[in-house]
Amino acid sequence: MNKEQELQSRQRRQKILKIVGIILAALVIGAVIFTVFKIRSDAKEVLREAKNTRMALRSADIEMYAKGKSVFNPSNLNGIEDGVDTLVERIFTPGGEYCITGYDPVKHEITGMTYEKGHYFVTFQLKGEAIYWDVDYRFNVYHFDDDDVIVDGE
Repeated sequence: MNKEQELQSRQRRQKILKIVGIILAALVIGAVIFTVFKIRSDAKEVLREAKNTRMALRSADIEMYAKGKSVFNPSNLNGIEDGVDTLVERIFTPGGEYCITGYDPVKHEITGMTYEKGHYFVTFQLKGEAIYWDVDYRFNVYHFDDDDVIVDGE
């Protein structure tokens, strides 16, 4: 009888371990699926904001054209002419940072733009008639400060 009870006890433990393993696997798979859909959903939202920002920049460019200027200024760090950000914010208030990376002065057309919000980085390119939008998710692996450097044995 003792061996039978021991065998039944072992079988119960194995069943319980299998059930716990199945539950853990289901939770892990569920978490992965949720994360993928969350990242994809947020990426679509950030892409929509980037497209709205581009449309606001195009509208601001029309206003600047009337003044004999354009929204693009390559001497500025972000490529945007002074005062354009207030024109853009009248039309659409972007939640992230944007930068013009390319501009066609003949057609008065933005040919390159970046938009950054949180971990998402959106790149816009206009090549001829083709329009390309890329949405990247950045994952920070390491942050380095100057305080981490040991100088003169300190």
